[in-house]
Amino acid sequence: MAAETYGGQTVPSAALSAVARAAALVADDLAATERRLRELLKSDIAEIPQVAGHVALCGGKRLRPLVALLAAQAAGYDAPHRITIAAVGELVHTATLLHDDVVDGGEFRRGRPAARMAYGNGLAVLTGNFCLCSGLVAIAESGQTHAYGTLAQTVMRMSEGEVAQLSSAGSVPSRARYYDIVDRKTAALIAWCASIGGLGDPKYTDALLRFGTELGYAFQIADDVLDVTPNLKLDGGAGPGVTGKECGQDLRDGKVTLPLALACEAEPALLRQVQEALAVGPPMAANVVSEILQAVASTDAAQSARATAQQHAASACEALLTLPPTPARDALSELAGYVVQREY
Repeated sequence: MAAETYGGQTVPSAALSAVARAAALVADDLAATERRLRELLKSDIAEIPQVAGHVALCGGKRLRPLVALLAAQAAGYDAPHRITIAAVGELVHTATLLHDDVVDGGEFRRGRPAARMAYGNGLAVLTGNFCLCSGLVAIAESGQTHAYGTLAQTVMRMSEGEVAQLSSAGSVPSRARYYDIVDRKTAALIAWCASIGGLGDPKYTDALLRFGTELGYAFQIADDVLDVTPNLKLDGGAGPGVTGKECGQDLRDGKVTLPLALACEAEPALLRQVQEALAVGPPMAANVVSEILQAVASTDAAQSARATAQQHAASACEALLTLPPTPARDALSELAGYVVQREY
């Protein structure tokens, strides 16, 4: 399988092409965003940039900054603040990753030991707090009142999503509950990043928010499909695969995502098995996780979930039709297709 490097990770060339074309349109802005991100991670307390950099500067897809910069270009918003906003999108995402790994007991992130494994839970949580605060301060100092207010609301909604997901662990959530969690936990930040184009012309705000929300749904559902799909490394070896985490991690943590819920709907016996396993409490035993994943693979749940993700990607593209036709708008549409078809 042909592979290339993007964001510090080796990924299939086919999956990379859409991202590479999109990144080329805003290459200078992405470079400026990386510099701004490093500035926002600075602190007199040496451990803070060290711990934060373990996640923020070790690669990653940079999806949120890319969405922000492309949305700005597509809507004709060229104010310098777009660079800070794009960097803050990645900074807030970094905070959630630091926090998530502590809450979930995650051991791997982006193909390497999670920050909490290297520095401890305390430093990981507190550094995540620093990242959130640094992002809010940066937007406040930019003078963009609307961006600051919506970011604060976004961080609050993300926190609600995390709490909702944690409280739902150990049960099979309804479809509505699942979407509520995804809307807050994942889609909210992507939608905020996309909405910055509306700072230049508010008539584009609603369309960009809808695009970002639908893209967030597509991204998370596709991610959930990857979590129940055999996660082989590109070289065929063992260990965390191209996603940078072990397959079945959500299930191990007691979280039931869309593909697993669909499989349970199709197979009542599997539903009983999952409920019994969840009743024991996380972490779920490795052999039980393996049995359940094999049962899921025997259904068409993963394919159905991916089809749902494709529907959200199509809705994201439809929302973009409000914007004038430009290469940046086309690149956003390609990204919507990429998040569904990606293999990492």
